[in-house]
Amino acid sequence: MNTTSLIAAFVVLISGLIWVGMDSNNADWTGNRNQCVGDCYEQWKTDNAGGIAEMEQVKQMALAAASPAALGEQYYGQCIACHGGRGEGGIGPMLAGQTAADIVAKLTAYRAGQERGAQSALMYPVAKPMSDNDLDNLAAFISSL
Repeated sequence: MNTTSLIAAFVVLISGLIWVGMDSNNADWTGNRNQCVGDCYEQWKTDNAGGIAEMEQVKQMALAAASPAALGEQYYGQCIACHGGRGEGGIGPMLAGQTAADIVAKLTAYRAGQERGAQSALMYPVAKPMSDNDLDNLAAFISSL
């Protein structure tokens, strides 16, 4: 038997299995047994202080009221692998003890693609998408380490 015949037989077999599987499906099955609609959703909203939109609005208000250092701490989660949980360094240099102005200057340079050391290429894709607010918030947190 040649390769073409084997491939054709395989395609026919798989097509048959798919057809049998689809033909024998239960028409009553909805595909999601974890439904929460109608009364269930209304009860969930009561138990959770509102619907999903209200919960997101509360979250956004809390973020708006947060201090720059608190917002920077959230952003710092992506820095831990290289710089350590307390900025003690590791793969990347130690950040603890640096001023906010130094951190902002370094991140701004990385964002602009400027070389600042042997590992600059690792920082370019990290700093590039950061906004000025992100830089300030992250610097506020790092300077508190």
